[in-house]
Amino acid sequence: MTSLTADDNCAGSITVLGTDSTTPGTCANSFTVTRTWTFVDACGNTSTTTQTINVSDTIAPTFNSAAPANTTASCDNIPAPAVLTATDNCGTATATVAMVETILQGSCSANYTIVRTWTATDACGNSATPVTQSIAVSDTSGPVLVGDLPTKIQVNCDAIPEVPTLVFTDNCSAVGTPVFTQTQSEPIDGTYTITRTWTVSDACGNVSPTYTQFIIVTQIAQITTLPSQQTSNDINENLSLNALLPAGVTGGTWTNPTGVGGFDAVNGTFNPFEIAPADYLFSYIINDGACPVRYDVIFIVGQVNACLNIVIHNAFTPNGDGINEWFQIDQIEDFDCYPTNSVEIYNRWGVLVYETKQYDNSSKRFEGVSEGRATVSKSEELPTGTYFYIIQWTTTEGKTVNKDGYLYLTR
Repeated sequence: MTSLTADDNCAGSITVLGTDSTTPGTCANSFTVTRTWTFVDACGNTSTTTQTINVSDTIAPTFNSAAPANTTASCDNIPAPAVLTATDNCGTATATVAMVETILQGSCSANYTIVRTWTATDACGNSATPVTQSIAVSDTSGPVLVGDLPTKIQVNCDAIPEVPTLVFTDNCSAVGTPVFTQTQSEPIDGTYTITRTWTVSDACGNVSPTYTQFIIVTQIAQITTLPSQQTSNDINENLSLNALLPAGVTGGTWTNPTGVGGFDAVNGTFNPFEIAPADYLFSYIINDGACPVRYDVIFIVGQVNACLNIVIHNAFTPNGDGINEWFQIDQIEDFDCYPTNSVEIYNRWGVLVYETKQYDNSSKRFEGVSEGRATVSKSEELPTGTYFYIIQWTTTEGKTVNKDGYLYLTR
C-alpha cells in the first residue's frame, strides 16, 4: 500500500490510516480492491481519499515438460499415456489429460493412429496451447497355433491319423480360414511320406509361419494265412490258386516269394510235377487301398516213391522174448499205397479168432490172443497150432487184392 501524507492549516501532527476492502470477481484470481486513506489532525478533524484497483488473471499456465514424442507401436504393446503437469502465474493450474483415440483407419482394423491431447487450464479459464502425441499403431505379426502339432509321426499304413483341426489365435485382429495342403511321396522299399501343411492369415494380411507335419508310413500288409495244401511231385496238373481265396476276393496278383518253378502268375496256378519236395509259399497281394492286403498259402510238395509189395510172414512166436511177437504183414500200414485193408484169422476148425480193419503192425496187430466172436473167449491166448488167414486190401488205382494162406503160431 502506498504511504500518503497531508497538510493542515494549524499546527499539529496528522495521523494517516489506510484500509483495503475486496470485492470478488468471476474467479479466484479476478477481484476489485478499494483502498481508503483517512487523515486525522490534532483536533480530530478528518478527511479521506480512495483508490480502486481492478485485479484480473489473463495469463495461461505453462507446461512443465514437453509432450512425449510421436512414436510407433504394435497393436498389443501401446504405451500408457504420460502424466503432464503445468504451473500458473496466479496459482496452481489444473492440467487435464484427454486421450482422444481419433482413429485414422489404415489398411485394416489393427492399423490406425492414436492422437493424445493434453490441455492445461487455470482457475480463470486461461488455457495453454494444447500439446499432442501421435502413435502409429500397426499389426505386423501373423496368427500362431494354439497347442502343439507333432511334426513327425511313424505309423503303419493301417494306422494313419486323421487330419487334425488346428486352432490359431492372433494378437490384434481376426484369424482367417487356414489353408491346408497334403501331398504323398512315391513308396520306396514299402515306405512313403505324407506331408501336411497349414498356413493362415489375419485380417491385416499377416501370414503365419508354415506349420508342417510329416507322417512316415510303412506298408506292412494285413496278412491272412490260408490253409496249407498237400500235394506230390508226381502230379502233372495246374492246381488253381484262385480257388483257395475267400469268396469275393479279387483285384490282386499272385506272387512267388520262394521262386519255385511251375508257377503261373497270369492264370494263378501251380504245377508241382517233378518239383523238389519242400514247402512253397504263394502270396496274393491287393494294393488298391491304403494298406496292401495279402493272402498266404503254403503248398507242401511231397516225394512220391513206388509202392512196395505187401509181404505176408506166415509164422510168429508170441512167447514174450520180444522177437517175432506178432503176425507181421510188411507194407500194409502204408495207407498212401494201400488205403484200406481187412484181416481175418481162423483156427483149424474154422472159428474166427481175430478180425480187424486197417491192420498196421502197431496199434492193430494179431499177437496170438483171441479177439473173435462168441465161440472163443476174448483175451484168451491161443494155443500153438496152424491157423488160416484171409487178407484183403485196395490199391491207389482202386484195385482190390485178396490173399489167404496158413499161419503157424508157436509158443
